[in-house]
Amino acid sequence: MSDILSQEEVDALLSAVSAGGSETAPAAGGGDAGTGFTGLTGESEKSLSLYDFRRPDRVSKDQMRTLQNLHEGFARQFSTTLTNFLRTFVEIELVSVDQLTYSEFVMSISNPSCIYVFKMEPLEGNAIIEINPSLVFFIIDRLFGGQGKPSEQNRELTLIEQNVINRIVERSLGDLKEVWEHIGVFSPKIETYETNPQFVQIAPPGETVILISLEVRMQNASGLMSICFPYMLLENVINNLSGESWMSSQSSATDETRSSLEHELASVELAVSTLIGKTALTIRDLLQLQRGDVLCLEKAYDSDLIVQIEGKNKMAARSGLIGRKKAIKIVKVLEKEVPGCNE
Repeated sequence: MSDILSQEEVDALLSAVSAGGSETAPAAGGGDAGTGFTGLTGESEKSLSLYDFRRPDRVSKDQMRTLQNLHEGFARQFSTTLTNFLRTFVEIELVSVDQLTYSEFVMSISNPSCIYVFKMEPLEGNAIIEINPSLVFFIIDRLFGGQGKPSEQNRELTLIEQNVINRIVERSLGDLKEVWEHIGVFSPKIETYETNPQFVQIAPPGETVILISLEVRMQNASGLMSICFPYMLLENVINNLSGESWMSSQSSATDETRSSLEHELASVELAVSTLIGKTALTIRDLLQLQRGDVLCLEKAYDSDLIVQIEGKNKMAARSGLIGRKKAIKIVKVLEKEVPGCNE
């Protein structure tokens, strides 16, 4: 049976550890050198790190970096959306991506606050978007025709104000959906709205959650916006958050992304014109032009016309008529611009 340290030997050992020295504590069992204890040195202390077994890190550093990359893209996209919606410049910056317990997240939210619970179908479980009240009232004042002033007191939103903020949150979920397409196809949808964080229970108090903190800055105000994902919601897609999966998803667009881009491009308006030909005139000849004069273009009558899109030569065509209307028929697409045609 091993020897038991006396109280004096325990005190000596603790003193050696606190001092960081290399003193040897008195040997147990009458001073046997083989059972002595040596104090920890400074180098040994530097190699140690704290670990809380009550709150284990369930998401690896590699997966946390992927989440950071995802929501940096969300911050850029949502800043553009909010700028267009509010008609004022909005800058959104990702502040941090943290791993903590749900109870710690709830305690960090003010009461009342603006809390939206949403689903990420087909994933099971709910997530949270929380917007700082000062930021909410700035947005409301801006949308109602004001210059954008925060409220002097923190209060709950009226029904009309809730409907206004709903539109903002729905747009943010749309941007979130596009960003998360690199991981999978999801359909974020608002479930409920709440003002008291104590009434929002989407996970057990000790459950690990991922907290995305974003800072929203505008001309006269700034505030925080947070997105909280419980680990149990991300559990089914956590393997897709590795760095290797992230890089492979960046190299290939999904069918939904491609169709979305095609839909957006289909509504873009571009100026199309046809260049029949050109000629050079002196100022004297230009001033002497009269009705019936003929201008000779530097182009053969049977040669192709140049079709320009936004001033760039893109296609060749032949002229003709459809009924009484002048028309052109595309004969080929130009791989390179024809030099000198749009000078």
